[in-house]
Amino acid sequence: MSNNQLRLQTILSQLREMRLTTMADELHSLYLSEQDHAMTPLDCLEIIVNEEYQIRQDNRIERYKKQANLSHKEAQISEIRYTASRGLRKESVEQLSTNNYIQHHRNVIVQGATGTGKSYLANALVNHAIESGFTGKYYRMTELLNDIDLAEFHGNLDKLLKKLMKVDVLVIDDFLLTSTKEQEQKHLMEVFELRSREKSLILCSQMSSTEWHKKLGGGAIADAILDRACSNVTVKWF
Repeated sequence: MSNNQLRLQTILSQLREMRLTTMADELHSLYLSEQDHAMTPLDCLEIIVNEEYQIRQDNRIERYKKQANLSHKEAQISEIRYTASRGLRKESVEQLSTNNYIQHHRNVIVQGATGTGKSYLANALVNHAIESGFTGKYYRMTELLNDIDLAEFHGNLDKLLKKLMKVDVLVIDDFLLTSTKEQEQKHLMEVFELRSREKSLILCSQMSSTEWHKKLGGGAIADAILDRACSNVTVKWF
């Protein structure tokens, strides 16, 4: 084995020990190919670093999508259909695809009857956000309230709220489909207060925002929740 081969084996071993296996594989491939002899050190380094970077990006996106727990895991903005009956404008979706609403911590409210594609749209927006470097989480409202109840019962409520606060885009689907109890209203208030003007919400509901107040008890807590939900909205569909 030549001196260069020994050096290569040492480098490959070190890269793999540092868990940079993609870089190691790419370097080995370049070394074995004829073209590497015409490359500058910078050319070679650029290739192996880019390969490692892309693999890590792909793995991160896959991990974030799994953590998002989407109901339509393959939903994509490019697959959204725009029909007059849905009242969904392509220009509005294109606006959301810039992710400006996330960067400016604004909310999105999607309202409409069952079967109009509210959940698909929300899932597509989260997938797009994750592919753009943000994080997201999807909940049906009943699931969110159940998780909060369980966390409170086990003494882990603060931990769950911190997780919900960190997510860039939080989807609450089937929002206020049914009336809420006082404790549920307080829990929702905690979530909305923590995320207010700091992170983005996507709320999907069959009910109009005028009906939300009643389903939230019609009191001061309802006022506070709706203020945080509706006063910072970037796009709203009916």
